[in-house]
Amino acid sequence: MSRDVSHAVRVADQPVVIAVLILDVDTGLIRGLSVAEDIPDALSQSVERALNKPAGSLPPGYPQRILAAVGLGDLVAAELGRQPGLNLIPSIDEIVPGAEAEEIFDLFVASLVELRQPADPFE
Repeated sequence: MSRDVSHAVRVADQPVVIAVLILDVDTGLIRGLSVAEDIPDALSQSVERALNKPAGSLPPGYPQRILAAVGLGDLVAAELGRQPGLNLIPSIDEIVPGAEAEEIFDLFVASLVELRQPADPFE
């Protein structure tokens, strides 16, 4: 999944902020996440993390099944094709992410916004 989160998240010297989130199909846990100035860069970072250093307790590894948000299938396939050691890219089905996936993405963006908020000196 990807979204332009420029309205909520600011990065120095970066006018556009794109967030990409990769969820594990079977568990719904986060496998990879990233923010960058464009979808290809954010996707590249997220895929590399998802395959090699997944967030949480998920083990590294290559996917057996891939679901991509509508419009991202070709970009996901191209990025997986650049990854070393992945000889056969599984089929990629484009879907409209469900409500649970959207909620996880919203929580991810909210955590980014929270991280950038300055501490209140009067608390």
